[in-house]
Amino acid sequence: MGGNDLARPPRWADALLRMCLRPQDAETQSGDLLEAYRDSILPDRGRRRADLWFVQQTAGYILRAKGMTLRNWLVAGLALCALTIAFTVLRYPGLFNGWVAPVSAGFLFYAYVAVIHSHPATAEATTVLRLGSTYGIAVGLLMMGGNLFLNFGVGTGWLPVICALLLPFVAGAHAGVKIWRVSAGIRVGFWSGLISGLIMFLGLMAYGYILAFIPGIPGAEFPKNQPYTAIEYQIANVGDTLGGGLFFLFFGCVLSVIAGAVGGLAGLLLARTGRGPGKIRRILW
Repeated sequence: MGGNDLARPPRWADALLRMCLRPQDAETQSGDLLEAYRDSILPDRGRRRADLWFVQQTAGYILRAKGMTLRNWLVAGLALCALTIAFTVLRYPGLFNGWVAPVSAGFLFYAYVAVIHSHPATAEATTVLRLGSTYGIAVGLLMMGGNLFLNFGVGTGWLPVICALLLPFVAGAHAGVKIWRVSAGIRVGFWSGLISGLIMFLGLMAYGYILAFIPGIPGAEFPKNQPYTAIEYQIANVGDTLGGGLFFLFFGCVLSVIAGAVGGLAGLLLARTGRGPGKIRRILW
């Protein structure tokens, strides 16, 4: 038995593949990938590049999966965020001092919610997830586009940013009135915040690495007193976007939940105007 027959690709990638695909598809795809990994990719490319190939193939299978569900997209997005952070920590260890434990806890919580609570069991849950996904994508794209416009000196970039800040209130009001519960606005705010946070984190990190390695692009961090070395320039720009991405991913979700609650309550109070305080109180329960 050759040494390659015992070699295994990254276990987390294989587990992610099996989690996101249907069982019958996952078994076939995992077996095919493992055979190619051992027989041709590993001997030809070496361990590190073979592992990278396996991760890329896993991501491709997940994104091309039939019936791609919200859970799959969320798990794939969280995995990509985690890989981006891991790569950044390995390349610039000083950027993450003191943040490993809370960020890891945040990712574990998001992964738990994505796996357990993203399969709607009722019509109400289906509506909440649909609204949360729609508003989340809109908020993420508007916020990312506005930030890019502002970095490139486009003054009207504030318009999409303002729209993105207002949308969570609108989402909460929409859900509250549609389902007739303030809690619906809160839940839509959460899903919207999570999805927009993933978009913002990945978008900002991609932009940060572009800034770090292609000097001269608008929005780059420059020293105020003395010139940066090449590595200091990279750390300044990647660290700046890492901080912004983590803010949107975690604190942005909290703010979106608050906005969803406020929007849901306001929408219901407006919809219930003239119907008496007793019914309004019952809504809050």
